[in-house]
Amino acid sequence: MRIFLTTILAVLMTACNSAPVPTKTVVVQTPTPTPSLALNPIEVSKPINVSFSTYSKDWPVDWQWIDPDERYNPTSKNVKSGVLRMSVPSKKDLQGDNRTAPRYLKAVKGDFQIETRVKFSPKENYQGAGLLVYTDDNNYLRLERAYGGPGGGGEGIRLDAREAAHQKTIVTTNDVQTDVEEVSLKIVRDGGLFIAFWRESEENEWREVGEYQSNFPDTVLIGVAALNTARPMTADFLYIRLLPGLVNSR
Repeated sequence: MRIFLTTILAVLMTACNSAPVPTKTVVVQTPTPTPSLALNPIEVSKPINVSFSTYSKDWPVDWQWIDPDERYNPTSKNVKSGVLRMSVPSKKDLQGDNRTAPRYLKAVKGDFQIETRVKFSPKENYQGAGLLVYTDDNNYLRLERAYGGPGGGGEGIRLDAREAAHQKTIVTTNDVQTDVEEVSLKIVRDGGLFIAFWRESEENEWREVGEYQSNFPDTVLIGVAALNTARPMTADFLYIRLLPGLVNSR
């Protein structure tokens, strides 16, 4: 009996002193936009203005707010000042393994123009807010008032693309520098070609930022987004405007 108890005790001590079993890291995939958004695309045949009324709590029809990490690291949003205000915490990105940037999107097909005016003063690397053309997490185009990013630079305008999981910096904030707090941004689609523009005031002429030849499908999601890997920031979008595409956008 004594031998049996001694054997049991030895087994228990060996189990307690053994190295812990390593836990398996679970990679959580960021959610994709709901199917209803992609299944209701419109063709932009006339101007469509999206303004943010302080009297309405409803989003415009078929536009959708997407915050992939809303459960654990939410982005605050409101229209109390008649603009779409995003108060963005850190760790909100659209690069590397992080696809958590908050975005406000609508499905469109065919050629189009999309404009917004953003009030935003980025001061740290990386902070950006502007227009987004989005197919999925590995295929999108970003035009932003920004600070820093791949390729370096301080304050300015950036144009970045990702297609088939390959990231491409088209224009850095070194290439288009500005420190004005409020700018207008525009993207024009002509088939597979996307052309980006910006201007300081609405009285100024549009200036071309750059262009990108894509393999994006006919239907894409378009709208605004904000990215932040620095301290918490706030970006105000004054409006969003959709216009028919132009044969000669220059």
